[in-house]
Amino acid sequence: MRIGIYGGTFNPVHLGHVHLLREVMQTGLLDRILVMPDRTPPHKQAPDLIDGKKRFEMLQLATMGMEGIQVSDFELQREGKSYTYMTLRLLRELYPDDQFSLIMGADMLLSFREWRNWEEILSGARLIAAARDEGEYERLEQAAKDLGNTELVRITPLPVSSTEVRAAAKEGRSLEKLVPQPVADYIRENHLYQQP
Repeated sequence: MRIGIYGGTFNPVHLGHVHLLREVMQTGLLDRILVMPDRTPPHKQAPDLIDGKKRFEMLQLATMGMEGIQVSDFELQREGKSYTYMTLRLLRELYPDDQFSLIMGADMLLSFREWRNWEEILSGARLIAAARDEGEYERLEQAAKDLGNTELVRITPLPVSSTEVRAAAKEGRSLEKLVPQPVADYIRENHLYQQP
């Protein structure tokens, strides 16, 4: 089976994440995508990171009914930082007959050589990078060529960020154009991101 791994903090999941999942699935490159919220992101400080269980539940709400998409708590169950090479190593041991790909945005591909054990990751998984416009696609082409084992996918841009969602929630603004409705309801009902 061709399995894509889409990891991130998803703090919270937003319409841009959901849009990317749909568009990558439509390419036919993958049979299934595992969406994995990380426990502790290795590459950034996250003082406003909410509990993994809540992020997991929001991802489940956001992807409900999406064929081929499964939310996984694989990284949430592990202690310490969520390093991709460790996750891939464990997944390849558990599922030796499956082929893995990592799904990422342009910024992640361009900084991929800064990832811990990036060579090991690239030897065990194909990279699938999403480009939001022609200029971004052209910038990624050289990086993909240099790295090898990388597939570029054009997606329609949907400009929204988790930072924007958190700010809107804190200010009591509408979330409806930023996150799926069930996620907006969950954020409101649980009073998430409202602390000063």
